[in-house]
Amino acid sequence: MAKNVKYYNGYLIEYDILKLVDFYDPILRKPTTPFVFTDEKSKDNASYIGFSLAETLGKLQGLGLSANQVGLDVRVCALNMGDQIWTLFNPEIIERSEETFTEYAEGCLSYPGLYLKIPRHKKIKVRFQAIGGQFVEQEFEGLTAVCLQHELDHLDGIVYTDRVSPIKLDMAKKKVKSTIKRMNKYSEYVAAQREAQAAAEKAREAATPDPSPKIQILDTSVLSIPKDKKEPEVFVYKV
Repeated sequence: MAKNVKYYNGYLIEYDILKLVDFYDPILRKPTTPFVFTDEKSKDNASYIGFSLAETLGKLQGLGLSANQVGLDVRVCALNMGDQIWTLFNPEIIERSEETFTEYAEGCLSYPGLYLKIPRHKKIKVRFQAIGGQFVEQEFEGLTAVCLQHELDHLDGIVYTDRVSPIKLDMAKKKVKSTIKRMNKYSEYVAAQREAQAAAEKAREAATPDPSPKIQILDTSVLSIPKDKKEPEVFVYKV
């Protein structure tokens, strides 16, 4: 049973914050299985997978996350679009630009601190199914295209370390410890900033209390979903 629930757009969604598998787990080397939308049960399962991936990616503050990175053998990935996270079911590249580039050094949540420059197509067009089973075709370019190509590799059982020479990989590995130290320092700085902001907001609220009483009423109707519920939104939601 899922450990978390969220009431979203008329739905009571169950989800979990999932754990990353070890970088050497065999599931990362195995092509994932397509997700099949058949009946209401499969759509509920799609909601669970989609929201679990989105919430996990949001917590990890990454750019992308594939299902097999958290131990799920299904062809689904989550993509950070800035103020939204999209979940893509059964994504496939249907068009790609001839032009490739190595402008961005790619990292991976499964291998913190390891950054590699890999040639990627500058623009791609992807066909996928959304969380409700709808078919979507969408173009991506720049950093977003790079991130999605990285996740599609994951779903095909390809790890980004496979795409560089042993020499370049060894050179990058030597920088991991120093990179992680910098990342940890930055994380500590961000956490301190957020804590200070929260304390300032709390102080402002204490100085100017709201005189109106705050009453929360639980609407029991949200605890059940009508059988004739509408399809979920095309993607997921703002984080």
